[in-house]
Amino acid sequence: MRTTLFSLFLLAQFVIAEKATAQKLNTFVGGNLILGFPTGDFKDGYKRATGIDVSLGFGGKHLYGLGTIGYFSYKEQSGNPYGKITVVPIKAGLRVYPKNSLFLSGNAGVGFLKDEAMSKRESRFMFDAGIGLHLLVGQISLNYDGWKRQNTDGFSGTIQLKLGLALK
Repeated sequence: MRTTLFSLFLLAQFVIAEKATAQKLNTFVGGNLILGFPTGDFKDGYKRATGIDVSLGFGGKHLYGLGTIGYFSYKEQSGNPYGKITVVPIKAGLRVYPKNSLFLSGNAGVGFLKDEAMSKRESRFMFDAGIGLHLLVGQISLNYDGWKRQNTDGFSGTIQLKLGLALK
């Protein structure tokens, strides 16, 4: 199923890129400071997340294809045997501007995760979806970010507040 979803995602990216090349292409460059709050049972083991991300991409007036890389650190609750988690996400996705300053975003990719009990980083499927405002060069958004759990069903996720800069 994950392979099918990823294939559909790549096909959508290709169609969007094909349509964008028929129009004038604009470059997108952005970055954010991130504060995250774990959700579901993930909040039983972790207090909050902090991090950064940067995005580069291209598109037209209302639609951009983006690549994003970041770094997140999840602070553990006391008594958590796994300790702090660090994640390096690498994702690709879309940012749609239905109105001039309002945007919707969605990304999927891989995250390289390590907690203090692991000897090396493990890769996990990651995704995010959000809504935000882009005013002049500043941006603020609210996103859900999650990764596939390794030993149990479901996802571990956070609600993230992102504050940053972006040029388009």
